[in-house]
Amino acid sequence: MELSQIRAFLALAETLNFTRAAEACDVSQPSLSRAIKALEAELGGPLIRRERGRSHLTELGRIVRPHLAQAVSLTEVVMAEAIDFSNMTAAKLTLGVMCTVGPGRMIALVDHLTRRVPQLQLHFARCHRRRTRRDAAFGRD
Repeated sequence: MELSQIRAFLALAETLNFTRAAEACDVSQPSLSRAIKALEAELGGPLIRRERGRSHLTELGRIVRPHLAQAVSLTEVVMAEAIDFSNMTAAKLTLGVMCTVGPGRMIALVDHLTRRVPQLQLHFARCHRRRTRRDAAFGRD
């Protein structure tokens, strides 16, 4: 199952018209039809009933539509978060701090980090030596 197939189905489910759905997806009508047929084959049944110039969703199409819409929505969230991460616009950093670390060092570190990456969200966690190493190894806060 490919995102392009899912997007083609969602456009068709919205318009119930192969020509308009193809235009919305910026593909040819035959490409859209192939994508729909491939998705139907993968899901094991027809998603769209084609009748004399009219199309409508089958029961399977009605059942899977909200799930496929959610899948597309989640991929958009993932892409946005990946872009934010790459651009450092939504970076988060948790620092495990032991009681033996002096405040002077922490202030200098925080000052340096916030100057380099102003949008950085810093979180602090009080840690013990063994727990800090174990949690850091597994990426835990």
